Parts: sequence; C-alpha cells; structure tokens
Amino acid sequence: MMYSNNYPRASSARQVLASVCLGVLLASKLTAQNTVITELAIKANQGVAVDEGYIYAISNTSIEKCDKQSGEVVAAWQADKKIAAEKHFKHLNSGAVIVGKLYCAHSRFPVAINDCSVEIFDIKGETLKHVETIPMPAKHGSLTWIDRRDDGTWWMCYAVYGKKNNSKTKLIQYSYQDGKFIEQASYNFPAEVVSKWGSASCSGGSWGPDALLYTTGHDHTQAHVLHVDAEGKLNYRKTEKNTGFYGQGIAWDRFAKTPVLWGIVKNRKVSATQLAARN
Repeated sequence: MMYSNNYPRASSARQVLASVCLGVLLASKLTAQNTVITELAIKANQGVAVDEGYIYAISNTSIEKCDKQSGEVVAAWQADKKIAAEKHFKHLNSGAVIVGKLYCAHSRFPVAINDCSVEIFDIKGETLKHVETIPMPAKHGSLTWIDRRDDGTWWMCYAVYGKKNNSKTKLIQYSYQDGKFIEQASYNFPAEVVSKWGSASCSGGSWGPDALLYTTGHDHTQAHVLHVDAEGKLNYRKTEKNTGFYGQGIAWDRFAKTPVLWGIVKNRKVSATQLAARN
C-alpha cells in the first residue's frame, strides 16, 4: 500500500483530521526528514496495530478496528467481565498483526504487576473477535508489547517502573511452538535509553524494515532505535525525533512501500509517520 495526499474530505470526527505534507512526497522516494503523513481522529489510550486495510486502536479493555484511510470504525470489541474468558482483562498495552491475527500484550498492572498474558484476536475481513489467552510466567514485570521479527522469533517487553527500578525492564526473545511461547534469551535495555524513560519504562516496540528495533517510552515524541549484536547484546543505535506520536504502543506498517511507523497521541488521534532516509 502507498501513501499520498489523496485522502477523503473529513465529514465526521472519525474521518481524517488532516494530511500533513512537508514538500512533495513520492512513493518511490524517502523523505529528508520525518514527516507525519496521516492523522486520524481515533481515540486510543494504549497503542495501535496495523495491517493492509485496517488500524487497531487499542485501549485498556477495548479495541476499535478502523478503516486505514477514512478512520471509519468497522468493528469494535469490549471486554465482557461477565464472560469467564474475558473477566481478567485489565490493561491491554499494544498489539501486532501477525499472519492474520492480532496479538496483544496484556497485564493486570497495577493490581498484579506480574500477571501477564498474550491476547489473540481473529481479524479476518471485518471481524474483531477475542479467541485465545496465553498466560505468561509471572516473573519479569508487566508485559507492555509483543512483536515477531521477520526471522520468526518473537519478542516481548516486561516493564518495571520507577527511576530506581526501571533498569530491570526486560526484553525477552521467544520461540512459539504448539501454542506456547518458550523463552530463548533475555536482554537489558541500554543505559542511554533507560535514562530517557524518567520514572516510566518501555511502552512500545516494533521491528523495522531495517532489522532494527524501534522502541518508545511513555510520553515522548521520539523512538529509540536498538540493535542486537552478534554477541547477543542489546545496543543503542540512534533516536528518531519528531515522530508525530507520544510514546505508547507503536507499529511498523509492513504493507507500506516506504518506511511508515504508526503511533498515537493518547486519547486524541492515531498518526502515521514516514521516516527519513538516514543511516
């Protein structure tokens, strides 16, 4: 899918607020600076996921599936606490669309900070239906994001909060076999990144088309870019500023022909930013 300035005129609060273009954007070229190319009036307080035709606005116990161009809601899900399979929902954090399913990171923070699960949703067509819960071991912290790298490995982040403790935040690598996540490796975040979190932690993460890991804190308009080296160490590479979103859950658009990263401005809008060409 390609982005352009040819978006429909806004006729409701659910349609496009603005398409911001700094210079001429050509689908075959990368911009010289980070450029917000889409802003949609969709409220979400935790994060966003994206596939070819839709975006998924994620809040604590609800998700809206919206048309990627207009922002129109085509399906919505709300945790039903009267149903045994959904009564545990407390704090959805972010999500990633993997092979036709939406995988969401969930914790019961702050009432039970280590009580975490991966929540799976059927998203075929215009469907949005919760289908499975995978409980995670209660030992690392609060699960804030999940993603799968293009090599098939799965990655999850467990946040620990507070300036004195957030250096204990863990990035865990998993394999996924027979419906279970099996821990393979554990990483500490670089000090350069931890120092930017304040008393918060890592709220979002998504593997980019450049094989680098893009991560966010709680509320800053920037993404910290990381790399796992041959020795298995998680290293700081660079910081992307002026991203158009403020922390929380993010998602690379793996259907776009240029590097497009989606994020949210909490409880206000969802935005897509075309990242600049740089090393």
